Amino acid sequence: MSVPTSVVTPERELVCVEVDAVDLRTAEGEAAFLPGHAPLIGSVVPGLVRLVQPEGAEIRLAVHGGFVHVENDRVQILAPVAELADEIDLERARRAAEVAEARLAELRGSEEGDPELVELRAALRRAQLRIEVAGA
Repeated sequence: MSVPTSVVTPERELVCVEVDAVDLRTAEGEAAFLPGHAPLIGSVVPGLVRLVQPEGAEIRLAVHGGFVHVENDRVQILAPVAELADEIDLERARRAAEVAEARLAELRGSEEGDPELVELRAALRRAQLRIEVAGA
């Protein structure tokens, strides 16, 4: 038995497939959604989402936050930004990480609440997630 699963952003539906399992991280921790899972609405922490297909292949996505909705043996992931692994430009992600790391090094000693520091850390996390998803 499989679970109809979709990943949707404001721009498009990235995935609509039948899978054996959906693995992702919610605000409460790691979660795996299998056929028969109890209804749930939860927040998705930015991270890797793995969709395990019946033959064992995986669809890997970088999901940058959002919500997961599980009901009637269906899983929907609604995200502001999500990217399929094969759509991520790995070299661009590596360059973005390098730029963010270099700028963060320059800002050592800045106040914790500095808006530029906050944005650079977020940019670094996004780049690292893209590298993790596309580089595996």
